[in-house]
Amino acid sequence: MEELLRHQYPDLQSLDDVTVEMFQKVMMWYGEKLMTSPPKDWTFGGLKRQADGRFNDTEVAEIIKSCIEEPAHEFGAHGTPLSLKVVDIIGQLQARNVFNVCTLNE
Repeated sequence: MEELLRHQYPDLQSLDDVTVEMFQKVMMWYGEKLMTSPPKDWTFGGLKRQADGRFNDTEVAEIIKSCIEEPAHEFGAHGTPLSLKVVDIIGQLQARNVFNVCTLNE
């Protein structure tokens, strides 16, 4: 996520500075990029597809392993990575404005 944000906003000083509008712009750009390319060409995490179109199992396993071992993925108040803080905010706004319900924080 941080790579996508920094790609669109190279002068971004801190992830704390990302606004809902900035995040939505990045997601619209990335979503358009995905929609205009076939799924067999999609990549993530710096992985490259092999000749048969699959990712290297060892590289995928390393990504999964590193995600499990990082404390930022634990449940709790400080469990959300800074690059996804805006996603929490969008969820709260959607709960209030679209679904007309209170959030867990309320």
